[in-house]
Amino acid sequence: MKYFISIYSYCILFTITLLMSCSPNKSIEKEQPENTQNDIIKKIIENNFNNSDSLYIIPNEEKTWILYLSEKKETSVNPVNNINFFVFDKSTDEIIYQNKFSNAKLKWLNNKQLLLTRYYGIIDTPESSNIKSFIIDINSKEIQEIKEEKNKSTI
Repeated sequence: MKYFISIYSYCILFTITLLMSCSPNKSIEKEQPENTQNDIIKKIIENNFNNSDSLYIIPNEEKTWILYLSEKKETSVNPVNNINFFVFDKSTDEIIYQNKFSNAKLKWLNNKQLLLTRYYGIIDTPESSNIKSFIIDINSKEIQEIKEEKNKSTI
């Protein structure tokens, strides 16, 4: 019996020593969420656009900037379309220009400028004076109206 207690004590002592001397080999790293470009864009779209609106994603020719255009189509109740848009720089993962307009269409003019066409009042003909075009310079953030000179011919 004495022998049994001695072996029992030795086993307990060995187990305690073993447990005390062991340290975990795993290095615990904090998991940080990786903000990928897609995650950033999804958050921006959720914050700025309505889910019910049409969303268009249009890169410039160099594919360095991307135009995200949300358009609320006209309905019989609201005969005015509304556009909300931003230009996203892929290299910096930032919005570099943002704006919204009513009764308008928007497209890339070149790599650094957008062409905005606005419709005012009732449009009688395609040459109506109620249609105005503007150039939006993304770098300077300036909007300049394009003044069209009408060709006047004399007989």
